[in-house]
Amino acid sequence: MDDSVDDFPSGSSWITYMKTPLSRTLSFLPNLYCFGLNFNSCGANWGEVPADTRAAFERVFKMESVKEVELEFVFGFPVSLLMSLARLKYLALSNVDLDTDLRARDPGSGGKDDSDSKPPCEVALDGLYLRGVSPGVIRTLTKTLSYTDGPRTLRKLALTPTFEQGFTETVAELITACGSHLTSFAWLPSIHFGEYNPHLHQIIARTTISDNYIFYLASSLGPINLAPLHHLRSLHVIISFRNLPARKPFAQVLSLLLQISTRPKHNTLEKITLECHCFTFPYTATAAADSKKYLAKIWRPLDTALCATKSDSEHGLEPIFGNLKEVEIILSASTTAQPVIHRLMVEKGELLPSVEVRGVMLTVKVEKGGEERGLLDRLRQM
Repeated sequence: MDDSVDDFPSGSSWITYMKTPLSRTLSFLPNLYCFGLNFNSCGANWGEVPADTRAAFERVFKMESVKEVELEFVFGFPVSLLMSLARLKYLALSNVDLDTDLRARDPGSGGKDDSDSKPPCEVALDGLYLRGVSPGVIRTLTKTLSYTDGPRTLRKLALTPTFEQGFTETVAELITACGSHLTSFAWLPSIHFGEYNPHLHQIIARTTISDNYIFYLASSLGPINLAPLHHLRSLHVIISFRNLPARKPFAQVLSLLLQISTRPKHNTLEKITLECHCFTFPYTATAAADSKKYLAKIWRPLDTALCATKSDSEHGLEPIFGNLKEVEIILSASTTAQPVIHRLMVEKGELLPSVEVRGVMLTVKVEKGGEERGLLDRLRQM
């Protein structure tokens, strides 16, 4: 249910309208598999939704057939209801916050925090996408997903970071507590706000892996560490080429690769997806030779990193990313001009030449949806 466009002059959500027939309509969908609830960008408080409509939504969340849920711009969401969504296969949350006043409004709760309770369902969550959520939401999910007695169920984790204090710390806790079996990780920073984040300009140079290469450690990752993820096979990162050369476009992906490279044994990484936005050529790169030189300069750090080697006592020098089979480059048609995309496709051999020499498949494709792709769609494609 999408309420991204206001239907009333006041800007209020039609979903919060008292006479909406939603509760009756939802009762006619007994085999529903995927459910999305998207209020308009102004958001809506869960308590403002009519009681019968709330009850209908809660019945949908409990339906055996429902396996995927996406929530956007929902505030004051009940903690217990969020915990119950751990039974799903995929859960995507964007701009969702919890009801923090529950204890104050319910004297009968005895001051008990719902997030400390056992989940009201069996934990089965396979994929999680978090965008614009508070540290409190992440802590609640961490506690909920940690309650399972068996192996951790989480296999896919996608994150769009916020600048809110405590975000990276709570994500690090989530990965440590629930990420031991993660196979896919996506770091999807917004291309619209990255340039305003002062932390992105605090780049720390570190020499590692090989003496002739500099890794740029992006401080916006904070304590997030992928090194313990011994089952990780897929890495997806959004790359923004805005404000070059002041910014290092590959800073964050290189930081993540640095973390993975510190494992004592060969890492399991098989596929890297680079979703590229806002690419441009400088005005001086008019000739084909200039374009090739510019591309080589921009992409060389990543090309070098993916071909780095380390010494092994038994086998001598071995590639750190020896299991890497494919690097996929996605060019966004919504943020990059068509002539630029054409030049990139023509000159794609200049992007990661050493990686291709190693026998790693390099694919370059164009997508129109780009960053605005649905959250659940991203989880499914990871």
